[in-house]
Amino acid sequence: MYSMLFLIGAGLQPQHLTLEALQAIEKCSTVFLESYTSQFSSGSKKELEKIIGKKIASLNRKQVEEEFLEIVQQAKKENIALLVIGNPLTATTHLQILLEAQEKKVSVRVIPGISIVDFVGKTGLDAYKFGRICTIVFQESLYKPESFFDTIETNYRSGLHSLCLLDIRAQEKRLMTIPEGIQILQKIAEKRMSSLFNKAILIGLFGMAGKKEKIVVGNATELLKADFEIFPQSLIVCGKINEKEKEALQAFHGWHSGD
Repeated sequence: MYSMLFLIGAGLQPQHLTLEALQAIEKCSTVFLESYTSQFSSGSKKELEKIIGKKIASLNRKQVEEEFLEIVQQAKKENIALLVIGNPLTATTHLQILLEAQEKKVSVRVIPGISIVDFVGKTGLDAYKFGRICTIVFQESLYKPESFFDTIETNYRSGLHSLCLLDIRAQEKRLMTIPEGIQILQKIAEKRMSSLFNKAILIGLFGMAGKKEKIVVGNATELLKADFEIFPQSLIVCGKINEKEKEALQAFHGWHSGD
């Protein structure tokens, strides 16, 4: 029987592994966990190892982006699993793995997992009304991208909601907080003389799927005060909110539009 590489979504906590994923992992001699694009909202690698009954080797950014070709080659001889927190093809890094595997004629099977996208419905917003997803990244002296702001503005003008993922620096064990993300957006808005964040409704998602998950709805000033140590965090910039969404936001989260 031929071997293959399994690219598996591990979900937002160890218990999110699907039966399909568990059955695939059983066939694998080696299991890796990509550990830099996100982290579990609840649980740990040790807990995941207990569930699958196997040891897991963690891979950092360099090992995945620059050195993974060796593992792809290894999958020609034995079944290898790469677990990715959330859903495996959300990040372009993992798409590149598929391209490399195809080039080397290595069979790959992708098994989707539960991601933050699957939790936006808990806010009360209509999942059909979301535009492009973006990632708010840390700003540095020589690296200050603003493309995520363009995405938010484009979505907003179309009446669409924006799911904003927040940057992570795994080597520093630092995850961006919602207040940090809002401050970055406000600085860009000020520079561009944009009034978007003077009127937009924001929703903070804290540690979704975790035991302490929290959803906070409000304006930028209110969300800047939502400094909870619950990770990972994501931010939604709402577009046009319809009556049913208003009703849900009020019923679920106590939000009032002020109309």
